[in-house]
Amino acid sequence: MHAKKLSAIITLSVIALIIGAFIFQVSPSSEKNPSTENISIQPESLTITWDPEGLNEKNLKNVALASNNFALTLLTKMLNSSKNTIISPLSIWLALAMLYEGSRGTTAQEMRNAMYLPENKSILEENIHYFLKKFENHTDNYTLSIADALWAQKGFDINPEYVKILENYYDAYFKLLNFNNSPERGREIINSWVENRTYGKIKELLPPHSITPETVAVLTNAIYFQAAWMYVFNESLTTGDFFYTPQGRISVDMMHASGDFRYTEDKDAQILELPYRDSNLSMLVVLPKGEHMNITLNKVMTWRENLNYAHVNISFPKFTLSTDYALKEVLESMGIRQVFTQSADLTDLSPSGGIWAGEVYHKVYISVSEKGTEAAAATAIPVVLGIIPSIDFNVNHPFLFLIQDRDTGAIFFMGWVANPLR
Repeated sequence: MHAKKLSAIITLSVIALIIGAFIFQVSPSSEKNPSTENISIQPESLTITWDPEGLNEKNLKNVALASNNFALTLLTKMLNSSKNTIISPLSIWLALAMLYEGSRGTTAQEMRNAMYLPENKSILEENIHYFLKKFENHTDNYTLSIADALWAQKGFDINPEYVKILENYYDAYFKLLNFNNSPERGREIINSWVENRTYGKIKELLPPHSITPETVAVLTNAIYFQAAWMYVFNESLTTGDFFYTPQGRISVDMMHASGDFRYTEDKDAQILELPYRDSNLSMLVVLPKGEHMNITLNKVMTWRENLNYAHVNISFPKFTLSTDYALKEVLESMGIRQVFTQSADLTDLSPSGGIWAGEVYHKVYISVSEKGTEAAAATAIPVVLGIIPSIDFNVNHPFLFLIQDRDTGAIFFMGWVANPLR
């Protein structure tokens, strides 16, 4: 397949798919809190067939499909509807994919099953390489950057072929450090790299004492996104308004706008797409109509396919949130177990063996304001001609967001916002 055709397939247009937790019909003066316990997220039962020819349209879509279903499974394990839960599933998936490159046997099989990966690693490498090249972009109105790195102990028996694979296909930065004598200095160097690659938004990814003299290697991934809205919210229209959290109502800065946007709805939810300027990126907002809704990958794809233009009166909260996690237990519950034990087979990473993953740390930042979004990716939406009925879209209660590539559906960031103020 020619590069031009592949480029058309994977042209970036990241959607932030924000799924509201519920709509509970109460007046602003009511102190009754809505219930969110009946909102569920269900991953699909997937069987992905990878094309042995390597780099092609089918396998590029498989990369997005695999990372997306992994994302829904991960969020299902982590979600607490009364608290904010924000992740970058693509960042986690890419870091684990690098670890998978060093695995064999049962260790590799567990990771392959949980992450929907091909057994032939060269297929994964070729498609991830193309995937990453197409995602990297920068203009005056938006920036999207994905960076990988491998940090290894000086003198450690690391497989040079493994290093070469990460450098050639994951564009990974490689550096030797002295974890044995200076573990804290190694932690500071890695955290500084992450902070620089995320424009200062992710600090202290590795907490104190997470690097020890026994550490022999660290894999890192960093994703940064910033984009301006195609239709900027007028700051003079931002007002104080109520947002209904599981703990009660709070006052937030609510942005307001009216215009023609791509919109759809079904018996469960209203769905709105907000475009970003000079790009193929957008934010998709999904607001449930009742207390019960089951969210699946098929539903997400159906919502996207059914978008049509409508005149919408938008009320949307400003928010800035950050979260951090240690994901070992969550990943073990998804079936990735052996890699965290002394039975791990990581001999493709180091022929000497005897090494295993200690933990997976994850940290996320996102900010949404009148001007745009920082920490995720986005897409431009044309304005519809003609007169269509006006629709009210008021995001005044907990919601879930996914920021994903519009063409492939690859999810970069996702999360549950129970309270925009914390």
